[in-house]
Amino acid sequence: MRTITCLCDKSFDAEVPESVDLDADPTLLARLGEGEFMAFTCPHCGAKLKPEFAVRVKGSALSRDVWVLPELERFELYSGKSDLPAACEVLVGYPELFERARLLRDRVDPEAAEILKFYLLGRAEEENPEAELAVYYAGKEPGRLVYHLYGAREGETGVLKIPEETYRGIAADKKRKMGEETFKEIFKGPYRSVRALEASNDAE
Repeated sequence: MRTITCLCDKSFDAEVPESVDLDADPTLLARLGEGEFMAFTCPHCGAKLKPEFAVRVKGSALSRDVWVLPELERFELYSGKSDLPAACEVLVGYPELFERARLLRDRVDPEAAEILKFYLLGRAEEENPEAELAVYYAGKEPGRLVYHLYGAREGETGVLKIPEETYRGIAADKKRKMGEETFKEIFKGPYRSVRALEASNDAE
């Protein structure tokens, strides 16, 4: 049981799983892909709450278990203070979990998708040098991969459509790309994300 505090300042206890299994719940992958996970309703005011708790995600579709940290613990991870379980890949924040579910659903290689995200984010940062940007894989449409860009314009989501042929080229060249210095930095630890570069930037 975990205690959750609502915006109405009332608290209540709720069952919060420490781990979930994609194989045990056939509906879970679809719900994660739609951004639905660990939603709670406040019994006092009826508000729907989506707090983030650390959770381990298991399943045969994963190359290894995934340990999801709350977004609030991101800089604790960067500073090396997080207590991480062995042999797990790390994601930070539920949006990264939802993105991974969509990648699994669409059978898109997560590493190739992250390399593509690096280039998309770099282009967006050139056009918006002062903005705090984030890019997430959103899904597929015929012949294209769709990413969403956040932070370029307040209150708006940018839609980036990438030819599937571009993705396939990156996937075919993935091993060589991952040997380049920048991508070594991205993929060297349990947190394999373009945002891992933030830790290196903070250390400079």
